[in-house]
Amino acid sequence: MNLPRNWNEVTVNQWLELNTIDELEYNSVFLQTIEALSILSDTDPEELEDLDPEELIDLARKVSFIQREPSNKPKELVKGLKLKPLDRLTLGEFIDLEHYAVQFVQNFDILLSILYKRWKTDEWGTVVFEPYSYSIMSRKELFNEVSINEVYGAVKNYIDYSNDFKKRYENLFNPIIEEEDTELDEDDLKAEAEEKVFSKWSWEKLLYDLSNQDLTKIDAVTDLNLIFVFNMLSMVEELQLNKD
Repeated sequence: MNLPRNWNEVTVNQWLELNTIDELEYNSVFLQTIEALSILSDTDPEELEDLDPEELIDLARKVSFIQREPSNKPKELVKGLKLKPLDRLTLGEFIDLEHYAVQFVQNFDILLSILYKRWKTDEWGTVVFEPYSYSIMSRKELFNEVSINEVYGAVKNYIDYSNDFKKRYENLFNPIIEEEDTELDEDDLKAEAEEKVFSKWSWEKLLYDLSNQDLTKIDAVTDLNLIFVFNMLSMVEELQLNKD
């Protein structure tokens, strides 16, 4: 039986399968171990069920590395694609990354297809990345057989960056609302319901406002640098607060 010796020998596809083992379906350590070994060795689970407990324990020990995370240091070049620096993300890329990162394991390959880009060097030696107009659903297939150790850090680092980014611009993501110790009347309840609807469509509303309610300009807005956009939004909010 061919088993990987470390995360370098485990593909993205295998990692995804490992992380989608249903603990309710495989409701014992024995069954979960068999399923994990089946995925890692590309072996029919029924063949593993015939092994005696000692053999199974020995095989599980050989792949004990799966109890740890893969490397947090991503490979910069994968399949001819280059990992885009996080400080160069566009608003559109960030919005999509945030959407798919809610279920980052299930959407892991989609996140990779946003983070890794085709690229070239211009006449000044500057790295230029392709426009964000390609199909991320088509591109995700490129990562199926890539080693998880090469790309895990790309998504992990984005999650950390996103958390720090939202703390840095906390006033924009979580505006401070003064609460009063009074029962909500009909108007307050209506306002609360409207706030929930606004929250649901917050990104769309932001794009709508930034494009000056001109739908033909939304693509240009999503191509803006993420940090630039949020710096401008912070400036506008601070000026409004000072004005009030």
